[in-house]
Amino acid sequence: MTPRVSRTGPRIAARAVRALVAVLLATCWTALPGAGSAHAEDPVTLASNGLITDHAHALAGRAPQVTAALDRLHEDRLVQLFAVYVDDFSGRTAQDWADTTAQKNGLGRDDVLLAVATGSRQYAYSVDQYFRLSDQTLGAVARESVEPALRRGDWAGAAIGAAEGLDAALAEPTRHDGSFSASDYVLPVVVLAAAGAVAGYAYARRKRRAATRTTPASAQGAGAQGWERDPAPPQDLAALEAEADRTLVATDDAIRTSDEELGFAVAQFGDEAARPFAQALAYARSELATAFRLRQQLDDDPPPEGLALPEGPAPPDEPELPEEGGAARRRMLREIVSRCAAAGRRLDAESESFDALRDLERDAPRALEAVETAFRTLTGRTAAADSTLTALHQRYAESATAPVATHVEEAKEHLVSATACLNAARQALDAEDRGEAAAQVRAAEGAVARTATLVDAIDRRGRELADAEERLPAALTGTEAALTEARGLLEGLEGTSQARGLPEGAPGSPVGLRDRVARAETVLVGVGRARAASPYDPIDALRRVGEAEEALDEALDTALAGVRERKGGAARSRALLDWAVLTAGSAVAAADAYVTTHRDAVGSAARTRLAEARRHLAQADETAGPDAPGGLAEVRRADALAQQAWSLAEADVQAYEHGPGTFEKNGNLNGNLNGPGGVSEAGTGGVPEAGSGPAQGEEP
Repeated sequence: MTPRVSRTGPRIAARAVRALVAVLLATCWTALPGAGSAHAEDPVTLASNGLITDHAHALAGRAPQVTAALDRLHEDRLVQLFAVYVDDFSGRTAQDWADTTAQKNGLGRDDVLLAVATGSRQYAYSVDQYFRLSDQTLGAVARESVEPALRRGDWAGAAIGAAEGLDAALAEPTRHDGSFSASDYVLPVVVLAAAGAVAGYAYARRKRRAATRTTPASAQGAGAQGWERDPAPPQDLAALEAEADRTLVATDDAIRTSDEELGFAVAQFGDEAARPFAQALAYARSELATAFRLRQQLDDDPPPEGLALPEGPAPPDEPELPEEGGAARRRMLREIVSRCAAAGRRLDAESESFDALRDLERDAPRALEAVETAFRTLTGRTAAADSTLTALHQRYAESATAPVATHVEEAKEHLVSATACLNAARQALDAEDRGEAAAQVRAAEGAVARTATLVDAIDRRGRELADAEERLPAALTGTEAALTEARGLLEGLEGTSQARGLPEGAPGSPVGLRDRVARAETVLVGVGRARAASPYDPIDALRRVGEAEEALDEALDTALAGVRERKGGAARSRALLDWAVLTAGSAVAAADAYVTTHRDAVGSAARTRLAEARRHLAQADETAGPDAPGGLAEVRRADALAQQAWSLAEADVQAYEHGPGTFEKNGNLNGNLNGPGGVSEAGTGGVPEAGSGPAQGEEP
């Protein structure tokens, strides 16, 4: 056994640190028997003869295996992992208990404490705030290497998995050049077993696409029965609201997942072979878009009376109700549920033939080879994206890179997950277990697809910033010209607004024009200062300049109506539209990538705004030719909705990560696996049911 290193390091004022969370594993964990009884314990003094403190008698004969894993971690990485097992945390939150125990024992910068309460079904990590791994990497270790063992009641396996996972995660930063390669993502077998359990569990939940499409993160509710018929929505209006939001999220998840699977099928078999499923996917998207549009209408302008639904049949069980506000809202909500059901049925109609086309169990070796090729490509692209993001950080303001700031780290986490699944698939093939191999291949495909989304977003953001930076000088020149024209016109307009029938303050009145001139001047000064100071955000600058000139042009056009036509007005409108499409398209793409890679957490409100932003952007393209001002209005609406979608999605993710526990100032998350508000399914992290909470259908 490796001699234990002194734990009397420098005292930590706030060991708060980036905890790996008091993870909520209600269903699978709480169903397991406890590992023996022990009395309630205040934060303990760690054992003086090793790295294990087992007051719950949880390890029994496996203590030597745990000791060996902890010793290997210290030998390889000079990190001490202390494993503590008690019956419960004596009324404290898991995180507080772990942090207090770490402080009480003087744990240092390279020490990690894993605290497990076997009776009360809680656990937490405590690490120093300057520990070498990031929050996200620590979270990945917990999800892939610790939680599966805890769900099985394998207390020893949790500590072994933690040690092996930390060892693998700490291996990457040892590269002095900051680079990494595919070999860096090969994890030890013990970690593969734990990560494979996660992957297999995830695949089992979505093996039947019909069930997955109905319920994205749960087997509850109508979704457990698939889409064989329209569901019977609840009669209570509040319950119907929640049902509509839940089905929107479920259907959107199904379409996004199906789109990923379609991409792998096309790559493997070609467009023609996958065409029927592509057509089904297009139909499902159309139905979902209509459902999202209805949801947005309800959010924007709840109908006081009457109702104008999109073309198509109403739900067959729709009762005859007077068209009052509540009845109209109820009918729209029922239509949302019906449209989502239609989308799901269409996907399910092709699912059997699609499964037969891919037949992952039969073609597991070929599918594994294909996803390994994609994995290797993405490993190189992730390294390049890391360099790209570093350069973007150096060149532009923080706000310019905010939408992709965490993408490289998230991509690396998905590559780690993919590595685990790929190695597990290879092992399954060696053992001639084709079913397990297929499950691991599909899980690897999901991780690879999300990695691609993240890396693509970084590349796209770089192009968008460069494009905006290139266009900004022309935008500034055009706005300066409009300002000069407006200033010259102001004197001639003095005293004429009432004669021309313009209300005081209207765009073409002296007051209205003067206000817009002042606004444009303020924007130009602000953007000029930002460019001079550098770094700045060219996308935001282009958006502000374009909006200022748009308002100025509206006032000039109104003032000159019936007098003369502005020179170059059509060209300026077209230029404004082009700039607005760039900024709005950037906002839509950023929000879409965020929702795609965080779809386990994002609710219906953010998805609704995003869907409507896409619709308005597409509508702008259709109307831009004959009606540039009309197209510009559509683009501005798309831009605003996309920014709302991003904010709502970000709030959903924060709520998902914090779960129903208490989020404290130091960033710790405390949760109780047995308490009220626990999760309905293990592994979901305590996310509220879709449709609940302020972000599900209304602005928070």
